[in-house]
Amino acid sequence: MKKIVDLINSLPEMLPLKPATEVQITDAELQLRVRFADEYKEYLKAFGAIMADGIELTGIAKSEYRNVVSLTKKERELNSKVPNTMYVIENTCVDGIIIWQDTAGIVYQTSPGIEPVKIASSMYEYITNHV
Repeated sequence: MKKIVDLINSLPEMLPLKPATEVQITDAELQLRVRFADEYKEYLKAFGAIMADGIELTGIAKSEYRNVVSLTKKERELNSKVPNTMYVIENTCVDGIIIWQDTAGIVYQTSPGIEPVKIASSMYEYITNHV
């Protein structure tokens, strides 16, 4: 799991928030009624949420557009084709494209009203391919 932390630390112009606590992570999972992938939990514990050159990942954040709970709830309402076993890891802010991860760590992409399409086997792979 250290792999995801090392990758994110290597991103250009990376700006992390405050690392999330176990309590905050558990609370977010309970609010969404989903278990985060181990990789996502490791990311949350190390960074909380991040912005870097070309990527802005959700997490435990005060702002709604970066908060995994508020953003996931909003996007689930907007796209009924997304299963409740997924949570938002990035809102690309391009043509309504949303990036999701499931409890197994697989990463998907949706567009408005479209079913999720697998785009990466992990958040690590997604970031590597994205930046």
